[in-house]
Amino acid sequence: MSMQEFEKSSSYDFNHEGHKSFRCSAIEISESSLIEYTESDKATASFNDSAIEISKSTLIQDTEATASFNDSAIGTSQSTINENYKGKKINHRQRRTVSSKCSDLIPKKGEIVSTIDERIEMYRTYGKAAGFGIRLGSTTTYGDYSLRKKHVRCNRYGQPRKKSIDTLTSKRLKKQERKSYSKVTGCMAMIGFDRDYKTNTITVYAFEEAHNHPLTEFNEESLSSTLNIGATKAHKIRASLKGGYDHFPATKNDFKNFWRDYTNIVGPNDAQCVVDQLIIRRDNYPNFHFEYKLNDEELSAMFWVDETGKENYSKFSDVISMDATYRTNRYNMIFVPFTAINNHEKTINVGAGLISDETIESYSWLLKAFLSAHKKKPTMILTDMDPALTSSISKELQGCTHRLCMWHIMSKMPSKNEPNVVSNSDFKKRINQLVWSMNIEPSEFECQWDMMLDEFDLRENKWLDDMFSKRDKWIPSYFRDIPMCGLMKTTSRSESSNSFFNVFASATNLLVNFMFNFDTALSKQRHEQKKFDIASRDTSPQLLFAPDPLKIEKHASLVYTREAFLKVQKQIKKAFYQCFQKTSIIVNGFQECTIVYKEIKSGKRPEFKVSFNAHEQTIDCACLHFQFFGILCSHAFRVLIDYDIFEIPQKYILDRWKKNIVDIAFQKVNQRWQVCNTDISNLLQDAFSYYEKCIDTVVHDKEKLQELVNALQELSVNCGKDVASKPSSNPIKEVVENVIGLHIADDIKIKVPSGIKTKGSAKRNRIKSAAEKAIAKSLRAKRICNGCKQLVNHDRRNCPINPSKVLKPFKKQQ
Repeated sequence: MSMQEFEKSSSYDFNHEGHKSFRCSAIEISESSLIEYTESDKATASFNDSAIEISKSTLIQDTEATASFNDSAIGTSQSTINENYKGKKINHRQRRTVSSKCSDLIPKKGEIVSTIDERIEMYRTYGKAAGFGIRLGSTTTYGDYSLRKKHVRCNRYGQPRKKSIDTLTSKRLKKQERKSYSKVTGCMAMIGFDRDYKTNTITVYAFEEAHNHPLTEFNEESLSSTLNIGATKAHKIRASLKGGYDHFPATKNDFKNFWRDYTNIVGPNDAQCVVDQLIIRRDNYPNFHFEYKLNDEELSAMFWVDETGKENYSKFSDVISMDATYRTNRYNMIFVPFTAINNHEKTINVGAGLISDETIESYSWLLKAFLSAHKKKPTMILTDMDPALTSSISKELQGCTHRLCMWHIMSKMPSKNEPNVVSNSDFKKRINQLVWSMNIEPSEFECQWDMMLDEFDLRENKWLDDMFSKRDKWIPSYFRDIPMCGLMKTTSRSESSNSFFNVFASATNLLVNFMFNFDTALSKQRHEQKKFDIASRDTSPQLLFAPDPLKIEKHASLVYTREAFLKVQKQIKKAFYQCFQKTSIIVNGFQECTIVYKEIKSGKRPEFKVSFNAHEQTIDCACLHFQFFGILCSHAFRVLIDYDIFEIPQKYILDRWKKNIVDIAFQKVNQRWQVCNTDISNLLQDAFSYYEKCIDTVVHDKEKLQELVNALQELSVNCGKDVASKPSSNPIKEVVENVIGLHIADDIKIKVPSGIKTKGSAKRNRIKSAAEKAIAKSLRAKRICNGCKQLVNHDRRNCPINPSKVLKPFKKQQ
């Protein structure tokens, strides 16, 4: 790995305010802040100017992300093209826009070039500005193998590879197929060079500017992570980037001393700083929502959501998960993220809250704030089994379906059953099939549950009895009538989203640090969503019967996201290979079809009734797959294929699974922790951007790099001549203010929470697991049994070794 690559993977961060900063123990220390800090406290810090100078080459700002994403971010996955663009040239307006951006880079047919390599690099730069990547094309040579012609093409030139379908080999014996996507569209945009053999003159003999695909107009920003690391690790990373400890005189104690002073200054003002920062966002960013609640001047609750969270909720509010974690800050405030499932079937954040306790009052306040921000209730909300939360939902979200998180319940299964039962593979298989299945009726579920309890001798298990009594709250069989209830299985996995946030959190965090970490986690999540959006927009999936695919499959590939299409394609494949139409009759204008589905493993052949009306474009199947998941089933696709329907009816293409349902521009995280945009911060951002461009340009040219260093040295001297140092009464405080981007007032109006206890700290009257009972038993004091003469936890009355003989003398004495 090169130094430049390592720097880009390090913990340096360039945020939207233009501040160049280093992450130290979950905070960012700017260069100027460290200088002021070390000058103000020389007894505890021995930094000198060269020791704490942050190398600007480590700043991260991907100014050319669009083209690099085309070439590498999607990897070998390939491009989906909107049918409207296929075979067409870019419009005149788009071409004029491209030309105005990089008119000096546009090749001209007939022009003479000095070297091919130089002109290829100019064409690459032109492609980055225009919104496409390039690839080297064919090369022809003269008889002496010297260059004759060279072609450079758009990276979407060519045709997708053909894929064969093996229907004879058992799926169990097949290799796992890769879900490959094609980027190529047959684009003919290119530039051609011709070398004259006699004169050695190189000219541009061909240039095609037009593309048959939309150019990428969105510039993907580099979202650098703010790492949750300690002072010692921060010191190690900094020394490594400086080329070793000899080039970095600062010690790890200097970093620790700063963390000490930072904690002492921010600590008492922690809640005030967080509230002030979120108020700044609310006042300056569009559609940013923030509410907070005080209890005797102490912060007791707050809720916030940005514009992107609101937009995501407006599109994906059918099933929402509300969950709580405890290890987020030193005050034991409970972090409550609200999570939804997006069109890529990934978890996304649609709001977050911090509350001081798990009471009905606190949860009710949080739900009211949530509704105030989003203006509408979710269709279904999933939570844990907290009775206070259940009461709050029934009060504040009337009409909303409340269900329990399946993942949360099933994750407790190992601790609530005996080890021999939990390790039994037959039991695990049986209960998973029973619990997660959506294709059985409630009566059948209850019958199979009883059979399972008898088979594995679980009649006396109180926890299973308790879960069975709540079966209508978490077993899918009991809410088959709720639209999109199948998402409950997916959303239940969002419980693990808290572990995602916990990666960036710590129980010792200040609230300021927690917000640093939350912003970093959210930016990572948005970055992933943005990548999925671009991949779905610009790549096309491998179809089953390419190059002559089913038209209905081709239509699905154009409207659905990548993840949604894979599920649709699976149903189409089942329809083609495992379904056939047994009977078909017309009843009241509807085609009533009986579809037989052949199950591969069991060999069973269940039948399903499908009702189809070609005139009204309606189709319904008795399996209710569309009602559960929002995509048509294999039985329905079998009927559509048989009756030559080439496109999926629009009413069965839900918006929540479509491409581009949320504008990619929303996936930015502008509300990072810092002050809002100012003229100075914008100028700082421009300065760092131009510096990065200079470094990237001369990084491989030693002479040019030396010229840049000399110019920067001269510039640094001239810049410092007329700049007067600013006197300060409390320089350390100013350093900390520079770090957090806020002025710390002497008058504290909002105090940090005190004396907060979560429910996890109190006694609970709940059923203990077998593991907990065993641990408690092992901790009891042992004594010698008069029966077996061993140091154990029983006596002769309940000794397991021949108890009848042990008790016989005792009975005679009676």
